[in-house]
Amino acid sequence: MKYWQTFLLSLSIHFQYRANLVLWLVVGTIQPMVMIIMWFAILGDRTEVGGYARGDFIVYFLFMTLGWYIVGGSFSREIGRAIRNGDLNKYLLQPYHLVLKCFFRELAWKAVSLAMSLPLFLGVLYLLRGYLSWQMFTGPWWQVALSLLLGSILFALMEAIIGSLAFWVTEIWPFAEMNEMLLNFFGGVLAPISLLPMVVQKMSVYTPFRYIFYEPVAIALGKEGEPVKAILIQVLYIVVVYVVYKLVWKQGLHKYEGNGG
Repeated sequence: MKYWQTFLLSLSIHFQYRANLVLWLVVGTIQPMVMIIMWFAILGDRTEVGGYARGDFIVYFLFMTLGWYIVGGSFSREIGRAIRNGDLNKYLLQPYHLVLKCFFRELAWKAVSLAMSLPLFLGVLYLLRGYLSWQMFTGPWWQVALSLLLGSILFALMEAIIGSLAFWVTEIWPFAEMNEMLLNFFGGVLAPISLLPMVVQKMSVYTPFRYIFYEPVAIALGKEGEPVKAILIQVLYIVVVYVVYKLVWKQGLHKYEGNGG
């Protein structure tokens, strides 16, 4: 209930800045449209590339962008700022966990952004409806929903680890930027992993980035031959990353001096 109140309060705050959200949504739509146009140019007169037709590229990049408001976000900087400024002190004395409170604040932003982005993306799908068909969505809905949920948990744990690095370093933004870069490359944000060089495909299997964004989209489009295996790997990564997070947080608290706040 206490985190639910945090969510509702953050929700009301975000609704007061709807104009800013609309601007960010418009800017965020530019990247998938650029990627769609680029792959259309690569296709040329061909009907598909690596099993991806024009409709697949449209859905892939729109789904990937829309998935950011479900799975993604960026609350590691808020965690790092609270640790660096000493604001963590009050959370150590109150029945609130800093990471969970930052997560629910971020969840409110994602909920508002998702609600406002849906009409925009539906409009894009309508304009490009000539390339689309319902047969493209061959993945069972429960597998897609479960994979999205697991990807969201995995992403949140990785954000928590990056934010917790503020116990040791003054600025965590280099780590946050590196994480985003690896996510774009190995997570399929810039291009479907199956279309990347084989060495990158093989490397992505052994990183958690693949299982945050790419797998839910691949399952939805029927591009993942073993969806259940992919989901189980997501669960495994969640367990491993959670253990790492608990160790980092515990060691960080031992080092924490509590200045400021």
